[in-house]
Amino acid sequence: MKIGVVIVTYNRLDKLKIALKSYENQKIKPKYILVVNNNSTDGTKEYLDSWKQEEAGIEKNILNLDKNTGGSGGFYEGLKKSLDLDAEWIWVADDDAYPKDNAFEIAQKYIKNHVNDVENISAICGTVLKSDGETIDCSHRRKIYTTLFNRIAQPYSKPKDYKQEEFEINVFSYVGTMINKEKLKQTELTKKDYFIYYDDTEHSYRLSKLGKIICIPKMQVVHDAPHSQMSEIVKWKLYYLVRNTLDFIRCNFDEKHFKVACFEVPFKFKVAVFLFGKDKKYGYQMIREAVKDAKAGKTGLHDIYKPGWSPEK
Repeated sequence: MKIGVVIVTYNRLDKLKIALKSYENQKIKPKYILVVNNNSTDGTKEYLDSWKQEEAGIEKNILNLDKNTGGSGGFYEGLKKSLDLDAEWIWVADDDAYPKDNAFEIAQKYIKNHVNDVENISAICGTVLKSDGETIDCSHRRKIYTTLFNRIAQPYSKPKDYKQEEFEINVFSYVGTMINKEKLKQTELTKKDYFIYYDDTEHSYRLSKLGKIICIPKMQVVHDAPHSQMSEIVKWKLYYLVRNTLDFIRCNFDEKHFKVACFEVPFKFKVAVFLFGKDKKYGYQMIREAVKDAKAGKTGLHDIYKPGWSPEK
C-alpha cells in the first residue's frame, strides 16, 4: 500500500519545514510528498527548490501556483495532480499539521487488516491534537445529519469517541486525513471557488456517500494553529464561513433545508458579532452579503472581502 502526501502552504515557511520533517521521519515513509505553494512571498519557493534536491527516500513534487487560490484552490490543484501520481491513498493536510511518527504505520496496519472492506472505505483519519500536543480538538471530525423542522445538525465528535478503537463520521477537515484514491476518482474534487472554509466539509460529505469515513484515534496529528478569539470574528474570513456553509447546504440538501439554513446560519453569526465582535456594522454587512451570494449560487473570491481587508481600510 502506497501513501502520497498533499500539503498546501502559503507564507508559513517555518511551519512548513516542521511539517516536511514530520513526513520524512515517518516509520512508514510516504511514496511521495506533493507541496502546493500558493504563491508564497516569504522564501518558500526558494526553500522548496533546495528541499527537492535533498535525498530522503521519498519522491518530492512541487506545484508553484501563480496566485494565491486559497486553501480550497490549493487542495483542488493538489488532489488533481495526485490522481496522476503513484499511491493508493492520499494524505491531505495544511502546512501547520505534523503527524506523529507512527501515523502512517497505524494507517497501513488498519488498511491491511481491512483489506476485504477497502472498497467500502472512502477515507480514514486520526485524532487532531491542539498545538500543545495533548488536547484533542474535536471540531475536526463531525457527523452531519438532518433533524426536525428541516434543520441541519453539525455536531463535533465527542471526547468519549476517542476512547474507542475506531468510530465512523461523515465529515472531516483536511488535517490528517487519508483519502482512498479510487473514491476520489468517483466524485468531483474540492470546490476550488470556496477560497477558504468548508471546502473540506463539502468534499468529505460527498465522499461519505461513496464509502465509510473511519476515524482511528491512535493515529494522531498535531495542529499548530492559534486558538481563534471571538473578538476577532469581524474579519474578511467571516464572509466565506457564512457563504460557504450555506452553499454546502444548498448543494447537498433540498430546498427546505436551505431555506431554514438561510435564517438559522446568519442568525447564529449575527449573535456572535453582537456579543463579541468589534466593528459590528461591518460584521452585519458581511453576513448579509454572504447570504445574498449563497442564494445566488455565487462563489469565488469576493471583490471586497479578501486577504488584507479590515474594517479600518
